[in-house]
Amino acid sequence: MKKFLKITAAIVILLLVFFAGVLKYRKYQVTQTLIPKNATGIIKINVDELYQTIVLNMIGNPGYYLKSDVKKGAAIKIDKYATGLSIPASIYFYNLATQPAGTVFSRLDIKNSTDFENFIKNVLHLQIIKKAKGISMAKSRLGNFMLCYNNKAVAMVITTQIRNFEPILTDILNQKNMIKASESKLNEVLDQNGHIIFANAENNGRIDFKSGSVNFSYVFLAKDILPAAQSVHHQINPISTVSFWLNANLKPGDHKIYKFKNFSLEQDSLIKYYNGKLDFEWTNSITQTDSVITYEYNDDFEKVEKVSLQKRNIPSISVNVGWKGNGLKNYLAKQGLINLDSNTVNKNAFPLYKVFVNSNRENLNFSTVKNQNFSTSKVTSTDFLYLNVNLIKLGQQMETPFINSYFKTLRNLEVKGKLLDNKKVQIDGKIELKNGDINALYQILKGL
Repeated sequence: MKKFLKITAAIVILLLVFFAGVLKYRKYQVTQTLIPKNATGIIKINVDELYQTIVLNMIGNPGYYLKSDVKKGAAIKIDKYATGLSIPASIYFYNLATQPAGTVFSRLDIKNSTDFENFIKNVLHLQIIKKAKGISMAKSRLGNFMLCYNNKAVAMVITTQIRNFEPILTDILNQKNMIKASESKLNEVLDQNGHIIFANAENNGRIDFKSGSVNFSYVFLAKDILPAAQSVHHQINPISTVSFWLNANLKPGDHKIYKFKNFSLEQDSLIKYYNGKLDFEWTNSITQTDSVITYEYNDDFEKVEKVSLQKRNIPSISVNVGWKGNGLKNYLAKQGLINLDSNTVNKNAFPLYKVFVNSNRENLNFSTVKNQNFSTSKVTSTDFLYLNVNLIKLGQQMETPFINSYFKTLRNLEVKGKLLDNKKVQIDGKIELKNGDINALYQILKGL
């Protein structure tokens, strides 16, 4: 028996050493990955770290992962997962100089070209638009996702602006004007441990999928805002569906004007009346009666306006803007956003609900409740920004099945913002899921 245990232990140790070596080698290969020299920003998805996290979670919760969700008699289709791609330890996406903001490129090796073409046709439903000299082009129906590939590799682009990306994709496919990822200016940040790491010359962040939560962090330069180092905000209601407060001023600019619809606001005037204190609360749902205008034809075939009253459930929302509330109210009224006769927000500016306006010397309040009472007690904090969303209550109060389907695995969202010493801002957040024991990524993918 002892001999058997020794042999078993030796085999386990050898397997662990083997897998550790494989992972280390795959990690080394990632450092040799070529990326474009003109990359201005990079997103790194650490595939192996994600796998390890989920495997360890499986070991701790075997009952959850092993139970079958497949109905009796249902056919299991495995073919759709045969992508034909060779997945490395980490996948890079990058932004390129001179290309539209928000456009990302990437390159992956292909291990089975037949499986890959079947995948892009039958699963991704892409159209192959060109084949010449061993290189093929495929794109989505909208044109915002495009591939350039041969039998060895594929270059891809995801974009919000449709352009001719074929020359760039061809260069990425053929690895022209590239350098090793380890030699990139952004490698110091990207070398950090984490499931998803992203960075450019000024900003960086990360996303990690933990047991029961998604944790994220983002550090960026405070350009147009002046966050408060010491915040003072209204006491929030602990049972609110959504709570938010912000202590930050606008940085003076060159007479900027903010425009939306037919309204415009001057930054100088906003700075004059606003002291950098803003808070928002959505407590529950209330019933609001609105006038609904329809048109009918009378006996003389004349179009006649008909006004009827309609009751509907809406969010009980309150927004407080601090400092010189009466002055800000009068300024917004001059711009046409507020009706002083009814003390309501102009329907053309916000058509969803009737919003009432109240003001005093220190505060301007917008609320879906007439004569809203808000907390006057103050709380200090080292954070300049805070957001808390009870996603369970939000899903219930939205009463929208389409949105609720995305919230069914989620519990709560919390975000905090802090001013750093080097004039940068750090945003930290956590999305909690209903099952606190199971890996968050697995839960999210399973719930889709």
